[in-house]
Amino acid sequence: MMQSFKSACLLIGMGLIGCAGTASAQQAAPPVCGQDVAPYSDFDFVIGEWDFFAADGQQIGTQTYSRREAGCLVVEDWSTFDGGTGTGMTFVDPATGLWRQVWMSPRFHIDYSGGLDETGAMVLEGRLHSNADGSEMQVRGVWAPQEDGSVRQEFWVRPDDTSDWAPLFVGYTRRR
Repeated sequence: MMQSFKSACLLIGMGLIGCAGTASAQQAAPPVCGQDVAPYSDFDFVIGEWDFFAADGQQIGTQTYSRREAGCLVVEDWSTFDGGTGTGMTFVDPATGLWRQVWMSPRFHIDYSGGLDETGAMVLEGRLHSNADGSEMQVRGVWAPQEDGSVRQEFWVRPDDTSDWAPLFVGYTRRR
């Protein structure tokens, strides 16, 4: 057992050294997850810098979505003018083939997954965990591109003991 572990570590270590810039790593094909093909490009409509507006039209903050890790990861940095922050890491999970986002803020931790619906909106569902009291519930996030180039963002929650979804937040982003 220990020999297998040492062999695996050696192979991983050799791979990491190769990724650091050896000739063999430079000749390797780019990762599939970083290519401009579905499903890996399905969430590209959010990439960029955005102003964030509440449903009433008042700007409440900003968002930046950027591609990282050779295009395999979308990182979101979100902040509100009153000091709220959050960071999300979104990627296609190789185990499921679905988009998955792990999002963290001082208030919440969210882990959800899904994909594009028939309208072209990204719909993710999973669990929202309160960082204050440990409570949790179901959550759904919807990012819907609009004809004017904005993105409608809706977040819904559903306690486990109900069948009704309740709005958590609805807003829009517009490119800066």
